[in-house]
Amino acid sequence: MPHPIVKIASFALAPLVGATLFATAPAAAKADDPFSVFKISNVKYTKKVKSGGWVKYSFTATNTGPHAADYYWIGGTLPKSVDTKKKLYWSGPKGTQCDWAGREFWCWTPHILEVDESDRLSVQFKLKKNARGWQYGEVGAIAYDVPTGAGDLDRQALKELGLKGWIYTKKIRTLAVK
Repeated sequence: MPHPIVKIASFALAPLVGATLFATAPAAAKADDPFSVFKISNVKYTKKVKSGGWVKYSFTATNTGPHAADYYWIGGTLPKSVDTKKKLYWSGPKGTQCDWAGREFWCWTPHILEVDESDRLSVQFKLKKNARGWQYGEVGAIAYDVPTGAGDLDRQALKELGLKGWIYTKKIRTLAVK
């Protein structure tokens, strides 16, 4: 068992050694540049719906580069009058899994999205019976620059670690009528 002073010394020297290692590493790109940029296109949605009716969103998220996207989500935010007691239906690439919490829905696929490749997602949900007026939502993608070995972390863990992420969305509006 090492002496307690060895532990104290190793903790004291660790930041200095780490700073030296990172200071000598060459910078390939600016730290604020996204690893993968997404273009949201082919956005189709229900323009007008009766209160309590079904609304459908569908869109395509294309990775425009400069690198392959290996850690990204496609999805968005549903309108304020979404009926969260009803089921959310979705369809996407084979193996896609989705998570729905409150008004947000985010889906992830098991594959890496190379440059100029796309994923398409369709989502169908129900509005509340008292929904009136314009209902606003967003669809798009979130991309993260994740270091090697951290690929199995969820969005909350990435946020806690302070890893940089970029959001690419398009706004949608649907008119709910009586």
